[in-house]
Order: sequence, then structure tokens, then C-alpha cells
Amino acid sequence: MKEYLPYTETLLPGVLGHETQEDANLALEQFSTLVQSGCSPHLKSFLCSVHFPKCVSGKAVSPCRTLCEQARASCEPLLNRFSFNWPENLKCEAFTTDSCEQVTKLDLMEDDQGGHHS
Repeated sequence: MKEYLPYTETLLPGVLGHETQEDANLALEQFSTLVQSGCSPHLKSFLCSVHFPKCVSGKAVSPCRTLCEQARASCEPLLNRFSFNWPENLKCEAFTTDSCEQVTKLDLMEDDQGGHHS
């Protein structure tokens, strides 16, 4: 899933503390069924930016709280239907509203079509 990110430089450990890309990939893959459900157009970009945060000036930039809230609002009811809760380590309150990365569905679509982001 991380191949959809509109940036190429990430920093580990990131927001969730994954030390290696392999660890981050394994954690991200746990959400593949939820992403494939299509519950939110924001879920993939949120999860990718959490597991593979953008690197700016040597620091990991976490995703914006609003991106988390958009994904959660759409997908949490589906999780609840199957007796799952929104993951504790992805609680939206933990993400900032300042100095954050707002990856959008448009960014992902442009990258799918060969768009370039700097």
C-alpha cells in the first residue's frame, strides 16, 4: 500500500515506532481487508502516512488529525459491526492539527497516474 504515497522519503521509526520497513509493512497489511472494503476514501492514505511518515528536515511528520477523523468516521461503524474497535494506537486525538501531512485521495490518484509531488 505504501507505493501510493505522494512522497518518497520516509523516516523510521515513525509515528507507531516501527524500526524497520518490514515491521511497518506487516503492521500495515493487517488493515488490507478494511482498506479493500472501501469504507473510506481516506483510509489508505491515513494508514500509509501513519506507517510510513513523510520525512521533512530529518523528522517524521505525522498525518493530520482531520485525515484520521475522516477515515475513522467512515470505517469505525464497519469495525463495530464485526465487534472490533478502532485501534488504540490510531486514536485520532493522538494526531496533531499543526505541522502535519494531509495526504488526500487526489494525491494518491495522481501518483497512480504518474503524477509527481515534491
